[in-house]
Amino acid sequence: MQFKNIVGQKTLINKLIQTTRDGRISHAQLFLGAEGSGNLALAIAYAQYVNCLNQQETDSCGTCSSCVKYQKYIHPDLHFTFPTISPTKLCIDVLSEFREVLLENPYMNDFDWICQLDNAGNKQGNITAEECRDIIRKLSLKAYEAKFKTLIIWMPEYMKTEGNIILKLLEEPPENTLIILVANDSEKVIATILSRAQLIKVPQVLDEDIVNDLIQNHQIESNKAQAIARLVSGNYNLALSLINIEHGDYLNLFIEWMRKSFTYNKPTQSGQADELTALIEKLSTVGREQVKSFLTYSSQMIRSAFIYKFGHPSLRKNSPEELAFLNQFSVVFTPNNLALITTAIDEAIFHVERNASVKIMYLNLSMYIGKQLQIATIKK
Repeated sequence: MQFKNIVGQKTLINKLIQTTRDGRISHAQLFLGAEGSGNLALAIAYAQYVNCLNQQETDSCGTCSSCVKYQKYIHPDLHFTFPTISPTKLCIDVLSEFREVLLENPYMNDFDWICQLDNAGNKQGNITAEECRDIIRKLSLKAYEAKFKTLIIWMPEYMKTEGNIILKLLEEPPENTLIILVANDSEKVIATILSRAQLIKVPQVLDEDIVNDLIQNHQIESNKAQAIARLVSGNYNLALSLINIEHGDYLNLFIEWMRKSFTYNKPTQSGQADELTALIEKLSTVGREQVKSFLTYSSQMIRSAFIYKFGHPSLRKNSPEELAFLNQFSVVFTPNNLALITTAIDEAIFHVERNASVKIMYLNLSMYIGKQLQIATIKK
């Protein structure tokens, strides 16, 4: 993984290069960024640059023996720790699978990885006490050939009290040891670990960087690339999942869904229940990835409604057609129901990922959204 393979993040990359060239390499660092920000890919590219035998001004060389091994994640001094599921206790037991998934998509999230281990994705991931002890064992060994023995701990959120086992290692690691923690949510990382690492904040990927990458590296047509970028809000992993999904009719489906949910169960609107049921049947006939894609679009539209009603016009990134709908429909949105509806949709995405019934999910969600919108009109 080289810096040139990272989508966006140029400012942060330049900072990491400069600190390396100045010899200011902290032995324990936390790359903190939201899902899809590329913090894992960035951590690997940084470790490769630090250990490159022929560092360039803007990147690792990509051709020395160290870089060649790093690019396949097989360098003997590069170690990974990540969540596993029972009965696996040590990462080394599934390291080959992890490398394969990482080579395919270094922007993956923890659920993507758990699903590789358990197709249903129903089991809980964990970084075990046995793995923490194995970390100490691996890093106590002398480096084979690299400048730095490097450990990348992906998703330390899965470390609970077991993480205290490696506290002394974080404080006083062996000489020439680099430990990089890669996290999405600092609040879920135990405080004792959080306080022992230098924080590197990884921002979300800019829309323009996502658009340029989709056009140049995935041959996506410009309008579709821009639509995907608006939809994913800086989550490049989500952008990759939407490449092969057509969502040109999402706006019309969203408008129809909101209107039928709004009128559902209103005594003056006969036949609305049947119309909503028919729409749910239509929305449920596609695959789960497309269901998640549409719900994600819907969630972003609700957030856009909040920005449209309460934010500065310069923050609006929607298409003219979307803005026209928001202008008409924003009257039924309030700060309270916008937050509640957004949370409900995000929870629905979570349940769809875990194989919930799509039809039941849509029905419950439609009724809830309709109730929230109707309450807003009654209060007016």
